[in-house]
Amino acid sequence: MATPHSRARLLRSPLFSLALLASPAFADCREDAELAVAFMNQYLVLIVETPERDVTQWLREQPLASAELAEAYAAEQARGRAIDAEMGWGVDLLLDAQDSPDQGFTLAQCGPAPDHVQLRGIDWAEFRVTLRLAETPQGRRVAGAGRINIGEAERAPR
Repeated sequence: MATPHSRARLLRSPLFSLALLASPAFADCREDAELAVAFMNQYLVLIVETPERDVTQWLREQPLASAELAEAYAAEQARGRAIDAEMGWGVDLLLDAQDSPDQGFTLAQCGPAPDHVQLRGIDWAEFRVTLRLAETPQGRRVAGAGRINIGEAERAPR
């Protein structure tokens, strides 16, 4: 079982990143897949290394995330806290789950809709999460992940 520190080291490893870039991807979504994998693996490092994290602030500072994602996350988090001040929605909004893979993500499939990719856990293939990419003035960015800006029909099955 990976410890939090060994898990974070693996996710930051240059060889690990190269292995992810070499994973099979369809030509028309390869760049989106690489962007989505990089974003989610950086997010896993954040949640492993920083238990008392401010995800909204991280999203605002994250160069792979769109402003749309950061603002939608903040709004959804506030809605959850209004329902339950301590637990919020009871799940990680970007993962749409309570747990996450230890070894990061790789591409599962392009789709299920245009500008969407679905990732799977490297060490937990059944774990899936959908991300949506969008063009912004700064270039292609993650605009949706997990429960944020992803329609019910496009979300990964649970």
